[in-house]
Order: sequence, then C-alpha cells, then structure tokens
Amino acid sequence: MKAYTALLNKAIANSEGLSTSEVMALLTPPGLVAARRLWQTAHLLRLNATGKCVHLRAIIEFSNYCRQDCLYCGLRRSNNRVTRYRMTPEAIVEAAIEAHAVHKFGTFVLQSGEDPGYELKNLKWAVQEIKLATNAAITLSIGERSCGVYRALWEAGAGRFLLKFETSCGQIFRKLKPTTTLEQRLGCLGTLRSLDYQVGSGIILGLPGQDLESVANDLLLCRDEDYEMVSIGPFIPHPDTPLSSANIATNVCSTLTTIAVARLLVPYAHMPATTALGVIGQNDKWWKSKAPQLQDARSLALMAGANVLMLDVTPAKYRTSYSIYPGKAGADGDVITDSVWQAKKDLSTLGMTICPGRGDSPKQPWGRGNTDVKREDRMHVY
Repeated sequence: MKAYTALLNKAIANSEGLSTSEVMALLTPPGLVAARRLWQTAHLLRLNATGKCVHLRAIIEFSNYCRQDCLYCGLRRSNNRVTRYRMTPEAIVEAAIEAHAVHKFGTFVLQSGEDPGYELKNLKWAVQEIKLATNAAITLSIGERSCGVYRALWEAGAGRFLLKFETSCGQIFRKLKPTTTLEQRLGCLGTLRSLDYQVGSGIILGLPGQDLESVANDLLLCRDEDYEMVSIGPFIPHPDTPLSSANIATNVCSTLTTIAVARLLVPYAHMPATTALGVIGQNDKWWKSKAPQLQDARSLALMAGANVLMLDVTPAKYRTSYSIYPGKAGADGDVITDSVWQAKKDLSTLGMTICPGRGDSPKQPWGRGNTDVKREDRMHVY
C-alpha cells in the first residue's frame, strides 16, 4: 500500500514522468482500499480541473450506415440484420430543438457510422441550424473523413470532434478494424488538431487480445496528445458480429480504475461516464452491494474522475437501430424528460449539479473566461 500511495503521489506531481510499467502498476491497485484511494484522488483532480458540476450532453445518432467493418460493432457494413436509417437534416434539427425545449443542453453531439451517403451540405446545414436555434456547441462523431470535410464542418460551426482510436496496439487494431489502419486513424486526429477542433478520443476497454500493457500505452497516448476529451468505454459483445461469443474481460471496478488513471494522466480532459458502463453495471452485482443507494454504475464513474453524462435524444423510432452493442438503446430511458429528471436525481444523490453553459475545455484558449469552474469549486489535491 505504501508503494502504491507513493506512485499516486508521483502521478499527481509529475504525470509526464510516468513510464508504461508505472501506469500498469496504477491500473492494478493492491486491494479495494488502494482502489478507493485511486478513485478519490482522481475525483479530487477532476474537482480541481473542471469543478464539481457535471456536463450534460445531448447525443443525436443520425445515421447507422457505416463503410467500416469493425469486428466488434453492430453497425459494421457486413451486418445485414440491422435496419439501416438516415435522418433527414430537418429531422436532426427538429430533434435538437425538441430536446432543448426540455433542457437547455450546452452541447449537442451529432453521431453516425462512417456514412459516405450522407451529403456534406446537409450535415453542414444541420450544424448551422442547431447552433442558430440553441446557441449550443456542436460535437461531431462521424469517423474518418478528409481534411476538406473536417474544415467545411468547422467553418459551419462544429467546434469539437470525437474520434476514438480504440486501441493503440497495431496488431489488435489490424485484426479488429480490417478496413482502416491505426496510422490513418491517428492521422485524422492530427488533422482535427491542426484545424483547432477541441479533440476527443479514447479506447474500448477489454477488447479481445488487449492486455494490461496495451491499456497502459493507450492511456499514455491520451496523455501525450493531451486530448480535450477522453472516453473509456468497456467492450460489450454484439450478437451479430464475429465477436459475439467473446468473453467480457471488464467489469465496473476495472472500468472505474481505468477512468481514474486516465484522469491522473490527462487532468484537464472532459471524461464521460459512458452508457456502456451503465449497461455492464446492470449485471455486475459487486458495485450494487457497495453502493446500494445508487441506481446506475455511471454515478460511480462521476466519483472516480468522470465529469460528463451523455443523454440519448435520438427519436425513439431510430434508437433501437443504432445498436453498437446490446442493451444500449434503453440505457438512457425512452423519454427525454424522464432522462433529464433521472440525471438530476442521480446527481443530487452525489451532491452534484448540472453545469450551465457550453462546457468547453478548461484549457486555453477555450477556457479563457470559462465560468463553469467557479473559484469556490476548486480544491487542492495535495
């Protein structure tokens, strides 16, 4: 325990100096007491960097067509059992306006598969109209595109982009994502950075073939790139993919620990308590026995370094068809009003509130004049 505490102190003082082996050690706390100390340390870092309130993002999954054939994803192009759809740009804007009438979301996330059939002009129009109607920030999650497409969408008003590299291990990447390359993925992230997007990335935890060293290297890549958003989501096998029978190697505890270590390495990043964590938490009895007052495992993530919740505001008639992994469709509830009410209730249980405003990165230049982190909310870790 003393050695682990010393390593935690080193991570707080100088995360840039951590080696792969030290990150591996952080990912394997020696017992529950050490794990809780890690989570608490990450939570304090989160409070210091981003404040105690939680950013509520609204996500609209506007197309489930995808040109990629990733072995783990239910939207893969080879899956002929999924009902494909594309929302019209008018339907996207209408969904955003309806959601904004329920809650003044500071950010809308427009997400799709890598759909080459969705016309750029239509997506640009939707971005412009949502910004005009709501004054919210727009995050895009539409995969690998050309520099020209990224630039056009930036000029239309999309200031953030989420593109998870998912694994930094070339061998695992080649096996699980045969229709693209790790180099191309990282190249797109570099292009987004050069265009001044607030860049989000991250990993899928527990992919087949992944080991502790590869997870440590994934987190070190997030540290070195200093992403504005870092997402850690557990792998959930989809029945209509080649990995349908793969074992689930992650649980709530291991996911919380990975989120916490990510917070140590990228202290100023926004980090979501992912819907996938909520899904695996439904069958993980361990955490429920430790925190019976909580209804959702994502609440624990908000006490271990995460500071963002995503609410699905995709129209109900499309939601079940955006099945990246099973269990996702109902994870946020069927009615936006109920989803927002439940989020507020859960946050109240944790002594937290919903952050006002857009929720930009606290880093410069975006964080200049950012009032989301009030002076009285800041806490010293040491």
